[in-house]
Amino acid sequence: MRRNYFTYFLLLFSLISGQNSNQDSLKLKSPSVAALRAFTFPGGGQFYNNQPLKGSLLTSAGIASVYLYYDHSNKYNNSSSLSSVDKKNYLFKRNRYGWWIIIVYIYGLLDAIVEAHLHPFSSVMNEDLEKNKTESKNTNE
Repeated sequence: MRRNYFTYFLLLFSLISGQNSNQDSLKLKSPSVAALRAFTFPGGGQFYNNQPLKGSLLTSAGIASVYLYYDHSNKYNNSSSLSSVDKKNYLFKRNRYGWWIIIVYIYGLLDAIVEAHLHPFSSVMNEDLEKNKTESKNTNE
């Protein structure tokens, strides 16, 4: 079983680190670095992509989901004296927050990768195209 985890880790690491780009690396955000930071904790990739508000929201949502998951898990485990309806309610809420942990983590990961790929988009779209045309005409003459 551990060998499978190690194989999956190597495969994932090679996919993330194997991305090459011919563009200036000082101006771009690396999707692999964003993914590694997003794997570290929810919101880590957003902090890397200079999105502190989104990163703070994802980190807070991740922490709250983990806290509520463990809280309802402990209540479920210690609910031997409660009715079956209450136990079922604790189990339902525990599972719901377990799913929220996964959703927040995956959303943060995918968002960080996409934002890193789209990082130069706003600067490219804000360029003055007329200025670039006149500069290219001047250099061609």
